[in-house]
Amino acid sequence: LRVKPGPGSDYQDAAFFHEPSGTLMVCDAVFATTENPPAILESDPEYVRALLFHARDSFSDVPEDTPENRRKGWRRIILYANFFIPGAAVADLGPGPIAEALSQPEYPLGWGGWLPFRWRETELEDFERFASFGRPNILPIIQIILARDPEAVFEWLDRMKGWSFNTVVPAHLDAPLSMGPEELSETFRYAFGEKRNEVRSCDEDVEFLRRAEEGVLNFSVYKTPYGTLRGKEGACGLRRDS
Repeated sequence: LRVKPGPGSDYQDAAFFHEPSGTLMVCDAVFATTENPPAILESDPEYVRALLFHARDSFSDVPEDTPENRRKGWRRIILYANFFIPGAAVADLGPGPIAEALSQPEYPLGWGGWLPFRWRETELEDFERFASFGRPNILPIIQIILARDPEAVFEWLDRMKGWSFNTVVPAHLDAPLSMGPEELSETFRYAFGEKRNEVRSCDEDVEFLRRAEEGVLNFSVYKTPYGTLRGKEGACGLRRDS
């Protein structure tokens, strides 16, 4: 698959079919996740420290190493990595969090405890809607790219539908996924099937990405026939604090 999202840019993905095992391997075009961190992130102290770093609720907090705190950190990593500023988060990229971090250089989890996000009570709701119990999905930033050339995307899918696979192994997050050609196609129909560029997450989640696409990045991306990212269900009230 090759899509040109804008002048001078080029996105490519690849799919490989291993016929003896009925396995399809892809790079970035599809993924799935649950609230449990991948085993590799729990296999090394440095990775565990990263999970606990993101489980904090204040800059000086040092969370206890528990399964729930590991899941909490993982949920937050997933949300900000996919949306940059998700609907359940309040971002503060100003000098305040930097000053806090400089005040405690020996903070045990690293980075002086720099905390540019405050999470609302809707954080778990936000994650659960995004993860949907491990249901396959498209990374939002990749969906922005693919929406530039939906014809090429569906031609690529049509080729893969001719392969008899029952397992998909993406390059990122959970794997393997139990899915065949129809389930893979349904993931893309959900996003683009009505000729709209929609995610199953709340509209608040993609607002930052949409504003960037319509604003500062407008000159660097081609127009899409499906419009900018929208939440299929509209706004979900993620910005409430009580």
